[in-house]
Amino acid sequence: MKNLVRDMRVSIPLLVLSSPVLAQEQYQDYAFVGAGVTYGESAFSTDGAKVGIEPSLFYNGKYGFIDGSLANYSLTPWLGLSGNLRFAEVSDDFDDIPRGINNRDGNADLGITVGTVGARLTYLQDVTNVHDGYEIQLHLGRAFDTPFDQWVLSPYVEVDYRSKKLSQHLYSVSAQEAAASGLAQFDADETWVYKAGLISLYDITEQWLAIAKVEFEHHDSNSPLIQNDLAWQISVGGAYKF
Repeated sequence: MKNLVRDMRVSIPLLVLSSPVLAQEQYQDYAFVGAGVTYGESAFSTDGAKVGIEPSLFYNGKYGFIDGSLANYSLTPWLGLSGNLRFAEVSDDFDDIPRGINNRDGNADLGITVGTVGARLTYLQDVTNVHDGYEIQLHLGRAFDTPFDQWVLSPYVEVDYRSKKLSQHLYSVSAQEAAASGLAQFDADETWVYKAGLISLYDITEQWLAIAKVEFEHHDSNSPLIQNDLAWQISVGGAYKF
């Protein structure tokens, strides 16, 4: 926790300094919904990259924002109530996880967000009694114009702190699982996850948008469930703008 406090002391001033720059008035009252085809490999996969389908959902306006599975309702311009659907990360429904390892259930989170959609610090607490843990997310992103009027590039970075209870739910290996899978028994402690990506948005028409993404993710854990040091995903799709 000492490291968490130290890092938060650095992160909060950075968030405050970045927020006015990242608010970007041209993306107020901006929304789209769509889907895309993905190809990538999760940190827990034992059988290489897979093809999948991913929804795209985004809103930024006076009521708050929606960015993927995270929704925020603004109480003030810089503070809001947040809800999040945490989909199952360790699950053979979408990936080939090690044989003998049980699926980890997803959950719903509630919390608060300080900042904007482009520069935010979010606290999320499990409210469905799946693991009773929490996560703190620092997310920084910005949309950059290109020489082409219809084309925008948006890089982002994110650092997530996962509490001991959440980390144990995701990364621990029980004695029964160790015997069934051949993996070493493991008791997880608090964990960090590092994410980065580049999103490309291209206006096809006034209503239709093409979206392409390249995303990377690293889980800072010694868990034997981590099969790949760097998870990655490429996706291409389209969306309808509102």
